[in-house]
Amino acid sequence: MRPEPWRVFTRIGVLLVGTLLGFALLQSWMRGVEAAATVDVLHLLGAGSVSRGYQASIVVGSGTHGEFAAVLTAPCSSLASLLALAGLAVLRPPAARGRLALAVVAAMALVFLGNIARITASVGVGLLVGPSALVLFHDWVGSLFAFAYTLGGFLVMMWLLLPRDGVALDDLCLVSRSAGVRRES
Repeated sequence: MRPEPWRVFTRIGVLLVGTLLGFALLQSWMRGVEAAATVDVLHLLGAGSVSRGYQASIVVGSGTHGEFAAVLTAPCSSLASLLALAGLAVLRPPAARGRLALAVVAAMALVFLGNIARITASVGVGLLVGPSALVLFHDWVGSLFAFAYTLGGFLVMMWLLLPRDGVALDDLCLVSRSAGVRRES
């Protein structure tokens, strides 16, 4: 094989290892951040009976349904989606670094905020209807939320990175070649 494919495969290998390491190292911290943010949002919405529990849990002290805890596990976190978006940014269309940074930050913000909305909605349903409704909502509606905000984040990133209408393909290819990317005929 020519050296170019090996560079690509090496880059993808480093990306995969970095993503796995990032998830292993950051998942506990991230779940704590998301639990704290969810409690803050619920307090802003007037749910005073909600508090932060041990590590990544949210304690709901609802009078009609008793007290229960919602534990944020690793799959409940947006970290996997955030790392996936960061990884996909490596395989992006050619763009200026500032534009790339804006696109990645916008996509990641959408995913993070979407996950906080998902967790808040799940805990809110549990607060209003009870813990079994929280589980049902989390499993069904929450999965749709996660799919929607991850796809939405990716689409926002691509929308910010892809060329606008009116940019000729030849001009885009010239930008690619000037950025160090070779185009084969």
